[in-house]
Amino acid sequence: MVRYEDQCCGCAVPGYPCRGSSCPNRDVPVYYCDKCGEELEEVYEVDGEELCEECLKEKFLKK
Repeated sequence: MVRYEDQCCGCAVPGYPCRGSSCPNRDVPVYYCDKCGEELEEVYEVDGEELCEECLKEKFLKK
């Protein structure tokens, strides 16, 4: 799943005010695994789910 997070880094200074909604750090897409909820570095989409590598392995490895 994707969540849009405010990743404001406090870069505004008196001579350079906050850019508000035009700031690239305002609504940053962050992807999370649909199964375990961990933040994803790489997204694997399978059957409409976005999974991390570990959950992907669990789904397909035979036990």
